[in-house]
Amino acid sequence: MKLKEAYENYSYNNIGQFRALSETLGYKTEYHDGSYRFHKEGDSITLTMEEIRSKAKENRNDRRTEESKEKVCSFFDKNRANDPSYIKELRNKGISVVRWNDIKGENKDGVTIIDHNRKVCYTGQELYEYAHNTGNLLDGKGTKLEKGIMSDLMDIGEKKGKLRMSENGISVFYRKETLTIPDRMLGHKLNKTEKERLLHGDIVPLDTKKGTIMLQVDKDLNSVIVRSNKEIKIPNVIGKTNEYEGYKLTKADKYLLANGHTLESKLMHSKDGYILADISLTDDKKGIQFSNIQSITEGKAHELIKEMRPKLEVADPAMGNRISSGKERDMDSEFKEAVGSRDFEKIDKLREEGYKPSEEYIRGIGKELNLSDNEMKEIQNVFHVKPDELGERQKQAARLLEAASTSKFRVIQDIQKSGYKITQSDIKAMRENGVQENTLIAVQKIFGLENKGKTLGDVKLASSPKPDKTKEMARPIANTVNKMFNDL
Repeated sequence: MKLKEAYENYSYNNIGQFRALSETLGYKTEYHDGSYRFHKEGDSITLTMEEIRSKAKENRNDRRTEESKEKVCSFFDKNRANDPSYIKELRNKGISVVRWNDIKGENKDGVTIIDHNRKVCYTGQELYEYAHNTGNLLDGKGTKLEKGIMSDLMDIGEKKGKLRMSENGISVFYRKETLTIPDRMLGHKLNKTEKERLLHGDIVPLDTKKGTIMLQVDKDLNSVIVRSNKEIKIPNVIGKTNEYEGYKLTKADKYLLANGHTLESKLMHSKDGYILADISLTDDKKGIQFSNIQSITEGKAHELIKEMRPKLEVADPAMGNRISSGKERDMDSEFKEAVGSRDFEKIDKLREEGYKPSEEYIRGIGKELNLSDNEMKEIQNVFHVKPDELGERQKQAARLLEAASTSKFRVIQDIQKSGYKITQSDIKAMRENGVQENTLIAVQKIFGLENKGKTLGDVKLASSPKPDKTKEMARPIANTVNKMFNDL
């Protein structure tokens, strides 16, 4: 191609890029008194600096430039950018890379990228900035980060680390030599229980001014990181409609969901009316799903709402004043109030202050306030209640679960003959621990368990809905990355 044709048709931003273009086409350059003479084997063209700048403005084509950057990112390998043999490979793909050592001002990074297929020129810095903003790793394989999802551990320069794409581009997380659990995260002081949960690998929710965030120790990075909304997204309310305010998740609920547990028998409203359903996260933690769905009449739903409301609302502040103003502090009442509002942070604070309720009292409060099995376990964990401190029924339940997990049917029969009454919670625990379906069927037959409808308190449920309404439902979560993750 002759330079005159390139002068008319290529998109370039300045004189430096036009000079780079002329070089790739085999032209030599001479400068004299404000003009450039480009010549090659009898062909020459003389252009003033003003003519080149004017044509650059006239030919500028941002659309072609963006298309070129996207294409180049799909095969460009930044680690080989200084290898002459690689530069030759790129030329065979229609890409020229010109490095300058004496240019100042107009090409500060000293590199010009020329896409001959799309007839555009831009700086190497522009290409790298485009890659940064779009999540392209420029690894020669076209690897592109999914927004909000942490990458695998990789070599980043001379260090190990991970990358995550956010609204502000690619963030880098380097591996630390020593794991340190911070005292504060985003203005929130981590208590002892939260730190212990992090050390055990749990996902810990924190309520901040910007909303609930999820913390976890990344074992590869050896540090505490914030999981993005794309990695774990748990809403504050589920099943909200114009007729019902929905089920409002507590901090304990969010902790349980994030760590793979199921919230059992929660009241919600759908287009088909009121339902009771178990709630869990999908396997990829990007959405929620319902199971064990049962319909419930509007009248009985209102009864249930009336029954639940006093237990879910925060107790009257005046009660707290009466407790604190008395001569002797009533920590049992404070504990009951914290359990009623599912305030696990308050419960942990009571423990740190020396309060330790009896196992019998914990169970009594749990029964009175309708705590789920998972919530009971959470409270027991706070007070370090060990299995050998539990009642005989809990020991038998643990024994039954172990027997089912190892298919020891004689042990299961012995437990049944001892008078143990199996519950749906036992069956659910077996499913959560991976007990095979045929084993579950055998267990239910040994205990003569029938498929009874789920109940909650004294509220009787309506008949099961039609089959098309009992299918497991899942609601996807929006893939929006909160800005709070950008600088973490």
